[in-house]
Amino acid sequence: MENKSRRVARIKNKLFLFVLLGVILSFSACVSHIQQLREAQNQFNMAATMENQIKLGNPRSAIVSAGEATVSYRIAVKIISDLLEKNRSELQKDRLLGNAYTIKAMAEWRLGEYDSAMKTVSTALGQLGLEIFPRDRVLLQALRGLIKNDQAFAHMMEKDYPYTDIKNLLVDSLHNLDSALATAPKGSRIRLYILLSELAVLKNWADLRGEPGTYSESLPADFDKITEINEWCNSAKPVWKNFVEECKKVPEGGDSLLRDWGRRLGMPESCN
Repeated sequence: MENKSRRVARIKNKLFLFVLLGVILSFSACVSHIQQLREAQNQFNMAATMENQIKLGNPRSAIVSAGEATVSYRIAVKIISDLLEKNRSELQKDRLLGNAYTIKAMAEWRLGEYDSAMKTVSTALGQLGLEIFPRDRVLLQALRGLIKNDQAFAHMMEKDYPYTDIKNLLVDSLHNLDSALATAPKGSRIRLYILLSELAVLKNWADLRGEPGTYSESLPADFDKITEINEWCNSAKPVWKNFVEECKKVPEGGDSLLRDWGRRLGMPESCN
């Protein structure tokens, strides 16, 4: 049996691909006069970079970086909240209101403020006539799935939810991410981000079904491992197929990504 720290490391797919997001959340130089929004974006990117660097640092530096990242996320949320209150019409005129909502929702997600993030997403997507850049609309749609995966992971760590409830969160997460992928422009790097996110959800689901007694407080009376594996494979195979196709478009690193995730998920062999 793996010790607790190794189990945590093995399933902790928090779905935050910082290098990709640095590209996804950037906006063009033609709107550089919106200094406050750019500052919010910079704070967000700084926090994302620090979270990424935590993996490479020693425990002490990791604690410091985590604290600094939290501060930067909160600054981003504060800046945009003030902009939405005082400069909403200007943002809309400059076609940046959707971008502001996106950065705010993403920062709230990283802070673990899931209710606030969901509310921001609903506000943005629910506004008729609000112009949202395609990449931002995809991210806003994907956020619902990203949040549900984080919630499922948290319940797995706490072992405070029934198996079926955790599984439902993961299945719903995949559905939300699938919906976002369907709207992602062909050739966009955000497609790879969403597919990697789906693979991470599948990893959490695989760990849950593999050791249900470790990660859930109770099992359904009709729990059957073979049935669970088959259901997992039905979801995993189309995601894997899309991932393989997307990796072919990556100039460098595509083969490495395939090998890495193939090893983590046992794909495609485990579903043959």
